[in-house]
Amino acid sequence: MNYSLVFHQEALDEIQDAHDWYEQQRVGLGVEFMAAIGEVVQRVLSNPTSFPKEYNKRRKALPNRFPYLVIFELHGDVVLVVAVIHSSRHPRRWQER
Repeated sequence: MNYSLVFHQEALDEIQDAHDWYEQQRVGLGVEFMAAIGEVVQRVLSNPTSFPKEYNKRRKALPNRFPYLVIFELHGDVVLVVAVIHSSRHPRRWQER
């Protein structure tokens, strides 16, 4: 099955904020973060049901090297990314999306 990808606006904002923070830490690190997010999203799109269900119907995927969670829902052939958060953040910050 081919899956479509949709990002919640707040998830896009979280990705941008993390990119900016990493880029301030070291030039190029933000680009590496974006690549890691891109890789995990590709893994999700290739087989979204292989990721564990948590937070009710939502699933999580972990990018390599960065302590972030990509939280997504599967709606038929649509993968909806609802949050991209640091793994130490409390889930209440995004669960109402």
